[in-house]
Amino acid sequence: MLEIFFGNLALLLLVRRCDAGSTGLGGVCSTSRDHLDSSTHKFVSDCSDVAYCSGTENGTCLARTCRRDEFPFGYSTPDAPPPLCLPGSFCPDEGNGCRTQVNPGGACQMNRDEQCARAVNWQDFSSPENFYGSICLHSICMYANATIGTPCIIDNTTYTDVGLNGQLYTTVVIRDNCHSPDLYCGQDSLLCEQSKSLGSPCQIDQECEERNCVVGICAVPPETPLRVAPWQYAVTAMCILGAMVATCLMLTLLHKRHRLLRYRELREYYMEQLRLRRSIIELHSAAATTTIFDTKQK
Repeated sequence: MLEIFFGNLALLLLVRRCDAGSTGLGGVCSTSRDHLDSSTHKFVSDCSDVAYCSGTENGTCLARTCRRDEFPFGYSTPDAPPPLCLPGSFCPDEGNGCRTQVNPGGACQMNRDEQCARAVNWQDFSSPENFYGSICLHSICMYANATIGTPCIIDNTTYTDVGLNGQLYTTVVIRDNCHSPDLYCGQDSLLCEQSKSLGSPCQIDQECEERNCVVGICAVPPETPLRVAPWQYAVTAMCILGAMVATCLMLTLLHKRHRLLRYRELREYYMEQLRLRRSIIELHSAAATTTIFDTKQK
């Protein structure tokens, strides 16, 4: 009972923290209470998800003027969400208007890589782990182009979630500014090191080229598409052809066997008819011979 009670209590506290902003449009608010939720790191203010606060003291919750997601949270079907920002600009967590992307060294909001301006040669170090080669670590914009052996920056973020049984689960996300996925930032050396190939020993996902460390070994991520080798195609085709040939041969043999059985049945029938015909002829011949013999005796 105590486990259920504390589990429900933890779930209630987590939900209350996530839903802290409940003031609707036109309500009184203050930006001094803006913060990130300690568990989910979601931006929370006095206002609801469709509004932002206009001032630090005696502010007013106003309708948001921009959005960062295609389908923002908090808007129903009839409501028209605010527009997306144009390329080269971004919508902050507050949603109070589009802003120009920040150059390296400037401030950015947590894990908002798209707030950082891209480099001229962003194609050389862009990857799915950053935004056109730019990354936001410790709320500072920088390029993810650190080379092997050079100092690097690590940003560890812990997310907390509540399971169905009320137990708290934590997920740690590690990000760095090394050239990914070829390099990673060593936890101890704080230097960019070569990423490890499949089958190599590892401690965290970030050390592997595929960013997936399972039981201390770099493994293929579960979302990786299955790659079929050419020899597997050849073996599969040969098996299919072999099965088709075997099926045809089996059907041919069965057909021949049925024809042989039918031929034997017909042959036995014809032979029986011939024997019957001969018997009838012999009976007629015997009867005729007996009649002639009796006539001569008379």
